[in-house]
Amino acid sequence: MAKLNVTVPAVDVEVNGVKYRKVDRDAQVGDIIRYDEDRDYVTKGAFYAVTRIDGAGDPHISDDDGDDHDLCGEDFEVYAKVSEASVAYNEVKRWAEPGEHIRIVRKDSDEERYENGAEFVVDSADGDGDVRVTAKSGYSVLVLLSEYVVLEPATAEKSTPKRLTVGDYAKVIANSMIHNYTIGSFVKIVRDDEDHQPYRAEKADGTEGTFLAEKDVEPATEAEFLAQKRLKVGEFAKVVAKTWTTTSGYVSVGDVVKITKDDASSRPFRADTVGGMRAGWFTESELVRATDEEVAEAKRKLAAETNTTDPRSQFAKGEKVRLISGGYAWPLFGFTNGKEYVVVDPMQSSHGNECIQISRVSGHGAGYAKPEQLAKLTIEVGSTVRLTIKDGESPYYGWGEVSNGDIGTVRSLRDERAYVDFPQQDDWTALLTELTLVTDREKTQLQLEPVRFKVGEYARTLVAKSDIPMGSIVKITRDDEDSQPFRSELIDGSAYHYYTQDELERIDAETAKWATIGREVNEFKDGDVVQVVDDSRLRVDGAIKNGDIVTLQDVGGDLFRLQKAGVDVGNIASPRRFKLVTPVEQRFDRTELEATKAAA
Repeated sequence: MAKLNVTVPAVDVEVNGVKYRKVDRDAQVGDIIRYDEDRDYVTKGAFYAVTRIDGAGDPHISDDDGDDHDLCGEDFEVYAKVSEASVAYNEVKRWAEPGEHIRIVRKDSDEERYENGAEFVVDSADGDGDVRVTAKSGYSVLVLLSEYVVLEPATAEKSTPKRLTVGDYAKVIANSMIHNYTIGSFVKIVRDDEDHQPYRAEKADGTEGTFLAEKDVEPATEAEFLAQKRLKVGEFAKVVAKTWTTTSGYVSVGDVVKITKDDASSRPFRADTVGGMRAGWFTESELVRATDEEVAEAKRKLAAETNTTDPRSQFAKGEKVRLISGGYAWPLFGFTNGKEYVVVDPMQSSHGNECIQISRVSGHGAGYAKPEQLAKLTIEVGSTVRLTIKDGESPYYGWGEVSNGDIGTVRSLRDERAYVDFPQQDDWTALLTELTLVTDREKTQLQLEPVRFKVGEYARTLVAKSDIPMGSIVKITRDDEDSQPFRSELIDGSAYHYYTQDELERIDAETAKWATIGREVNEFKDGDVVQVVDDSRLRVDGAIKNGDIVTLQDVGGDLFRLQKAGVDVGNIASPRRFKLVTPVEQRFDRTELEATKAAA
């Protein structure tokens, strides 16, 4: 049973010696609720612990049968621990961190989703001091730095401010040791000597000033630094305020726009949305220069919104995918079904066909696939995964013995949960949303020290050198154990160079063998001569058996047609059922035939 046994005085209840008090606010994890409806599996008047808050802001409990129960739209009272319900707070004007409480004190004039005095718990924070919270509607809402104060418990010690260092932005507030910066200006720290006057900084005009003492500056944002430079036509800006005189309903505070005109008036900037819609006219104070990350995110969102009907929109540049069909054939020559590749351009066109451009994980080669020929890498039993939890948050089932970023192997899957074996703890439970798939390429990079190459091994070059392009297959012929120890030569012996360990990627002998004829492993062509190694499901009245030499025809899909002694025996087979004997390019009979045709 999930009901709680409680002692009930007036507005207080007691659970296992812990006192709770009735509060007038939304339920949070750690609270308990008194249920006030007649329902199956939940008892009217009984108390239950809040187990989680879902994406819509609704609390969940465990019902009388131990099942998850959503309280959306149902009647209940909220009780918080007395120590939490009666805590006093101080209002502090600073940047908020995820998990902290804030209070709205200067609501933006256009904001209608909350009022002054509203309090929230911060879900996430960006680099400008703006935060996102969950409103009563259940939607994520942006709250500007200018609108809120942080609520610090009155008993909490005053936090020590973060020390500025290289890459941080600062506001110049004093001139204690003689510098040449304007007080009130914003700068970017470019040098930190960690002494009595440690900082040198970049000014708004791009020049560097003299040294600053720590007490001469305070933290600022990149947006404040960029805002000192007047916007120009063609640049992108972020809307930080919006008044009734702004003529467009297409933008809100926080949106990115592009400057299209500057008439030097009191409201000089005309702007369009990233999608090209008219955004209206803005004053200088209503816009700040947008960062590269903000512009990229705005364009990404636009692309996702405008391409929802295009199946290619589900793929992103740089994403790892698996080729499931179409390998070995145009326009995927050299690409193997079942292998991992990288999306280069998800919205590509090739010979009039809409497709997705992919390349090998090493970046070598290009192919063009249809959306249905690719599969996103998904988490399966046996997958290698990384625990990925947002800053300030915790796993749904707790940390246990593991830490954020730990890598383990999926033991089993059930609904939205995965059971993972980590080095620190076996059979650890996680939500699938808390795990990130580790690709084959990343697995090889997990080794702290790469295994040193040995003479006789094969490798793919990761840099270009004279007569040996990047991506070439070479054989290690010598190790001088110096700064560039590995003498490596092309398979045909036509050129060699010396390489470091980081300039080479190890490959197996099978890959090298196929590379000598310019192909990927198991890349077959019409006319190749092969030997049958697995005759299961191949026999037609015993026409083909293990050890037989046959010729391939109609190569282009996952199954090839076979000829024996020049006769089509009605068999088809997949590449795994035979091995290459002679590639078509090296067949003497074909060479003589082509020569005869040329002479004729």
